[in-house]
Amino acid sequence: MALVVSDAPAFGSAEWWEARYRSGDIPWDTGIVPPEVEALISSGQVARGWALDLGCGSGVSSRYLAQHGFHVVGVDLAQSALVRGHRAAQAAGLSVLFCRGDVSSLGFLRVRATLALDIGCFHALSPERRPSYVTSLAHHLVPGAFYLLYAFEPFQHEGETAPRGAGPTDIGRFAPYFVLQWAQHGRDGERPAAWYLFRRSALSVRSSPLQTA
Repeated sequence: MALVVSDAPAFGSAEWWEARYRSGDIPWDTGIVPPEVEALISSGQVARGWALDLGCGSGVSSRYLAQHGFHVVGVDLAQSALVRGHRAAQAAGLSVLFCRGDVSSLGFLRVRATLALDIGCFHALSPERRPSYVTSLAHHLVPGAFYLLYAFEPFQHEGETAPRGAGPTDIGRFAPYFVLQWAQHGRDGERPAAWYLFRRSALSVRSSPLQTA
């Protein structure tokens, strides 16, 4: 039997995301700010300060947050997406810091934010990176900060050995550092998906995960 070696980058790697942006096969990059983001910002609940846009892509939501009084850091693995975001922010006269980095390890940031967005990034992480994502994010948010997450729920393509998406166990990882405010379940095309709004608890990240806030 011949050994077949694929040159395709691994799903979710920096090379994979870069290839998608270079190919133009980026259906998630609609250029539209999600209504859920607009509703949260217009509600007046979120204190203006630093905001993190995790998996920011070309920075559509990053620019929206900057327009509404936040100091924004957009984080992504795809350099092409970050270049697009930077150029668009400059053209609009907005100050947004775009960083190429791993959202599961935010140690390169020296800010603590009042808001974080993740519109379709967490569910693309491998299972082993999700726990560090949660603790790293918690470390970079002030108590009471809001965290808005959009994620596919578990689904499985034909021929795949394991489902993709974020299920109840993944969402449960955010406790006790975060308190779930609400969840809205629906569909994105054929895939089940959900929005989640969390608030950062007062529990220190260095405390035992068995402690309660």
